[in-house]
Amino acid sequence: MVLPQAAPTCAPWQTTTTVPPGVVLKPRVFPGDELGTPAPAPKPAATSGSGAKAATKTAKPAKPRVVCRNAAPTPFPHAAWEPETVVGGSRLGDTGVVVDRPASVVAPPEVYDVSYVLADLDSGEILAAKSPHAWLRPASTLKTLTALTLLPVLNPRGVVVASEDAQSAAGTRVGILAGNRYPVTSLVDAMLMFSANDAVYALADAAGGYERTVELMNAKAAEIGAHDTLTVDPSGLDDGGQRSSAYDLALIGRDAMRLPAFRTAITKRDTVFPGGKDKHGKVWPAFHVYNINDLLTHYPGAIGIKPGRTDRAQHTFIGAATRGGRTLVVSQMGSVTGSWKPTAALLDWGFANADRVTPVGRLVEPGEASAPTPAPTVPPLPTDGADGSAGATDGASTTGGAATSGTPAPVAAAPTQETAYDRTLSLVVVSAAGLVVTTAAVLLGVVLRRRREARHG
Repeated sequence: MVLPQAAPTCAPWQTTTTVPPGVVLKPRVFPGDELGTPAPAPKPAATSGSGAKAATKTAKPAKPRVVCRNAAPTPFPHAAWEPETVVGGSRLGDTGVVVDRPASVVAPPEVYDVSYVLADLDSGEILAAKSPHAWLRPASTLKTLTALTLLPVLNPRGVVVASEDAQSAAGTRVGILAGNRYPVTSLVDAMLMFSANDAVYALADAAGGYERTVELMNAKAAEIGAHDTLTVDPSGLDDGGQRSSAYDLALIGRDAMRLPAFRTAITKRDTVFPGGKDKHGKVWPAFHVYNINDLLTHYPGAIGIKPGRTDRAQHTFIGAATRGGRTLVVSQMGSVTGSWKPTAALLDWGFANADRVTPVGRLVEPGEASAPTPAPTVPPLPTDGADGSAGATDGASTTGGAATSGTPAPVAAAPTQETAYDRTLSLVVVSAAGLVVTTAAVLLGVVLRRRREARHG
């Protein structure tokens, strides 16, 4: 038996995968293609010795390999909600794939996404979804909310002086230089096209600072009904409890697409970003910035919107496309593949079946939806008490006494109703017992007296 090699030390967002001998890993696109086809069998080893009967060397059997591969993220836990208060419709509180289709319509394509929403951009009708309200890290798709929040408050003809903090931003940077002046429009392009974090922080400075921008973004999310979203870092980097949901991202993307400046920026394939002078006095010329959204290049009719990726979020995406007079928006979270093909497959399914399925919910309008109401939690009924007694049975009262807390008293300790007959019977029993004791005491006294008289007679 050939044992696999020792498991490597993986990052927290990875898991180990055992690769059979001779199998070549390939990039993951759709579930089921985790492992590639076996590699061609090696040619027999060269023979040694002379003559036709020389033995062929036996090659050592290949060992399985253990490798680290990125794993899908686990959603943040949250309380269950009252179904009628779930934003967008009660069915959207479900986990797994949610779709209402006749038998003649094939199921939506299977994708790696932990969560997704596919909706009509104009009507807001949700055609299909998967765990739409799961709380997950949004990565750079959160920059869509940054744009939705800041574009209406910033002067598009204004300029921003870049700070040292902006220049030293973590993650993807376009390369702004502290002390130089940059047009707001150039920073917006860099943020949305190239996902530049330094551009985000420069725009945040122009809007009143980092903390003020976070405050404005959270207020905007609540205003439009994106109650799953909590902004901690306006760039989308994994920070604290920063979260969103596929439902919220679709909602945010839909509202952002109503801003002409946003639609203009996300559809640009290429733009020129200003140069500047660094702290050493070196002058850097202007340079080209390209759009990193592969859907624009590969999918006919694509009009946006924003990709994202971090180690803990894995791949996230908001996309939109127009075909035959209909525009669809799709949001995806927690995927282990960054390929555009699963997005295209979901869009293809939506365009083919939009008029044949029943919507499972809708994207709400700004100001329409309040935060969902947590469902009351009831502790589970005990099945076996610590003393071995059985728990309450179906139909037991849930009002009054201990039952109001959701934990009824054990059956063995349940109170009984005492009647007048029970009290009378108890008194008779006690009185009879007392008479027996008294009689026994008298007889014992008589016996003892006679024994003393006999000894002294």
